[in-house]
Amino acid sequence: MSGKLSRLFLAFTFLSFSITSAVAHTSVVKTVPEYKSTLTKMPQSISIEFTDVLMTLGEKKVNSIELINPDGTPVAIGGTSIDQRTLTIELPEQNYDDGTYIVSYRVVSADGHSISGSYELYLNTPSKAVAPTEEHQSFFHLHQGHIIQAGVALIVIVLWWAYRRFKHEQEL
Repeated sequence: MSGKLSRLFLAFTFLSFSITSAVAHTSVVKTVPEYKSTLTKMPQSISIEFTDVLMTLGEKKVNSIELINPDGTPVAIGGTSIDQRTLTIELPEQNYDDGTYIVSYRVVSADGHSISGSYELYLNTPSKAVAPTEEHQSFFHLHQGHIIQAGVALIVIVLWWAYRRFKHEQEL
């Protein structure tokens, strides 16, 4: 009986991880410049790399990055490009004010799921107070489905541990 339960547990665990990866949304892999980095000069471009290929629909703009000045106004973008999993914007050469800049993004992965978020960059020194933006979400995000899956996995692990302990005590 124990062999059947072990195989059932392994099958359930495998299935749980398969479902998690099948419903997972794209995530940020890398940002250039790095998340919350302090810069001495504004870069020529900002890039965000994601785990999945980004969707493109001809000339339609479904993926975007916006850079917000410390005063809360958007910076004019020179151009946007997509290379598979990486979204890049070109920044014009101009005088940038010192302070906290918000990089805000919204992307749609090839499977049709969209995510959005933002993170901070600092030019020379962070601002004392960050200007509020309409959609200032965390760089890191959790989805309700992922939390539920993690809870189910935790319950299964605890039940498996309790069963094994009970079985071991019965053998003594």
